[in-house]
Amino acid sequence: MNLLEHEGKALLAKYGISIPKGKLITPRTKGSPIATPAVIKSQVPVGDRGRKGGITVIHKKAEFAQAASRIWDTAIDGHIPQHLLVEEAITSTSERYISLSYDTTTRAPTLAINAKGGSGTAKASLIQLNIFIGLPDFLAREALVAAGLTPSFPLISTLQNLWQLFVSEKAILAEINPLFELKDGSFVAGDAKVVLDDHVVAPEARPYVQLGGDIAILASGGGASMINLDALMKAGGKPANYVEYSGNPKSDVVRILTRQVLSQPNLKGCWVVGGTANFTDIYETLLGFVEGLRSVKPRPTYPIVIRRDGPRQREAFAMLEKVAKEEGFNFHLYGPETPMSESATTIVKLAYQQK
Repeated sequence: MNLLEHEGKALLAKYGISIPKGKLITPRTKGSPIATPAVIKSQVPVGDRGRKGGITVIHKKAEFAQAASRIWDTAIDGHIPQHLLVEEAITSTSERYISLSYDTTTRAPTLAINAKGGSGTAKASLIQLNIFIGLPDFLAREALVAAGLTPSFPLISTLQNLWQLFVSEKAILAEINPLFELKDGSFVAGDAKVVLDDHVVAPEARPYVQLGGDIAILASGGGASMINLDALMKAGGKPANYVEYSGNPKSDVVRILTRQVLSQPNLKGCWVVGGTANFTDIYETLLGFVEGLRSVKPRPTYPIVIRRDGPRQREAFAMLEKVAKEEGFNFHLYGPETPMSESATTIVKLAYQQK
């Protein structure tokens, strides 16, 4: 989900990042709600709005009506605004660029910093982060120095607050461009581009297919999940469903999917399967599985084979062993030493009581 600027800035403010004073307006708004000089911005999910006629600065309130009317009538890449954002104009001493995103090659969070905002982002300094270490002070300082900037408490705090937004909201991208530096050394987000994982925002939108069999499946990894489905059928299993929950979903997402999957009738087993994850918190996802499992009525007594590996896998399996002992679930746990295809054979044998 690509948030509009005002939605992204609301998240920035939630996590302690300063934003300009502003008001969201509709076509019915008469007169500027903000003292001039002010900036009027089209609220459409498109970049480079300034060059495309979606942003203008007014210096007198008398300029508001004409300027706003022009932006209301300006389509940007096919998008007509439903709202405009009117903000105070910021006087800054410099503009920076900062963002957090995921590197699709390394599957790690990446911090990008540039001493120049705007068009200077192509030369940003890139620093890969460990999602479980985060962005402590020493790493933030090293990143700023690498980008040619002098570390300061306000700038480090801004980076760390953006990190908290990134991980807490399960964002795919969290970008501030420009990040205004004021005379007093504080920082204000001039713009915000935030993209959230659709599967986290709307877990019900994850691809789910009923297949009519009797072995429930919770798979992780798009390509791997299809190969695993083939392995299950080759072993003689009859899949009840297909659903895939890649990424680093919150436990609530997995809880909802688990309840959906295990609410199917006439199940003989459940298979939770995935390869070695790089940035998925295995404990978090399997905690969601347990929470969903507890909500299923009647309580499942059939075998549940879990084959997972990745960050906090050992901690997750210790939790599952404790739950199985205390609550009587029929768990069979396998880590990276067991091929996924072998775990497919195992669930088939257990589900159909084969020897």
